[in-house]
Amino acid sequence: MADGERYEIVITRSAILRYQDEILPYLQRNFTSQRVFEIDSNLIGQVFSLESNPNRGSVEKYLRKDSRVFRYILFRETKLFELKIVFFIQDQSNKVFVTDFFPTKMNPTRIKS
Repeated sequence: MADGERYEIVITRSAILRYQDEILPYLQRNFTSQRVFEIDSNLIGQVFSLESNPNRGSVEKYLRKDSRVFRYILFRETKLFELKIVFFIQDQSNKVFVTDFFPTKMNPTRIKS
């Protein structure tokens, strides 16, 4: 990656659905509206930080069978709310595809590629 080069962030449908169907309802049940807004903003900030530094994070060991190299960055807002932002990089098109927002307390076989 050349200096100043930026990657486009693409959040897949499966990641959006996980967020809407599982993550957001959990937040709404367990946090105030103001706190949900703060957590949501912080999460989106983490996702878009991949624009300039997509190669950071760890390789996701549960998705090694896929031909793409999946990575994740850990998003920890509280000790009770921690998730992996799972993604892969497509260098030829300068895109980062976020494929899942995976709660770390969930069974790892449910990670979405």
